[in-house]
Amino acid sequence: MIHSTLIGKAIAAHQLQNSLNNMSTQFQLEKASSHAKDTRIKSLGDLVIELGHDPKDVKAIEQLIKNKNDDIDALKK
Repeated sequence: MIHSTLIGKAIAAHQLQNSLNNMSTQFQLEKASSHAKDTRIKSLGDLVIELGHDPKDVKAIEQLIKNKNDDIDALKK
C-alpha cells in the first residue's frame, strides 16, 4: 500500500517536472520570437527614417507605410 502510494507520487512528480521543462522551453522560444519581432520592427523603423521621404511623392510614402504596416502585421501573427 505504501509502496503503491510512493510510486504514484514519484510518477506525478516526474510528470510535473516534464511539464515544467516543456513550459520553460516554450517560454524561451516565445522570448526569442518576441525579441526577433522587436528587432524587425526597429529595423523597419530605422529604414523608414534612413530613406526619408519626399513630401511631393505621396504615392511612394503611402506604399512605404503600407509595406511597413504589412510587415508589422505579419510579425504580430
